Amino acid sequence: ARKPMDLNEVVRRSVSVVMTQLSLNQVNLSLDLAADLPQVQADPNQIQQVVVNLLLNAADAIGADGGQIRAITRSATPSAIEFLLEDSGRGISAEDLPRIFEPFFTTKGNHGTGLGLAVSWGIVEAHGGSLEVQSEPGQGTRFTLRLPTAIGAESGTPVLPTLT
Repeated sequence: ARKPMDLNEVVRRSVSVVMTQLSLNQVNLSLDLAADLPQVQADPNQIQQVVVNLLLNAADAIGADGGQIRAITRSATPSAIEFLLEDSGRGISAEDLPRIFEPFFTTKGNHGTGLGLAVSWGIVEAHGGSLEVQSEPGQGTRFTLRLPTAIGAESGTPVLPTLT
């Protein structure tokens, strides 16, 4: 169920879920969470699923040799906040990049279902947000998850409280 949600709290919970996996991969994770982040109307469990998936993908991209992941939250616009995840992994090829949100598309061979990013994209879209990726082979990858701070804020219509 959607309710006012603190994105920083969801990011912290997501990190604790994947911490073991990250330390196994010798991933150095740095958190840069904005102090005065507005809340968003969202389903915290669904958003956590997206963040966990992005973290695990980043760990996968880095592989066993270790590397860096940087998780950032920030206000993007007066009506949106962002979660950025940057990794120092192998990057995504230009031909794969347009396809990574397609269901069943995977670059992980047998140990990927190709559903993680497709499901994540669907969750973010359902929340009126966006999920974007920038990547270059050998240069790492950055995912940007953007969520509106209030439903209706994007279209300029005032958000009226519902009486229950």
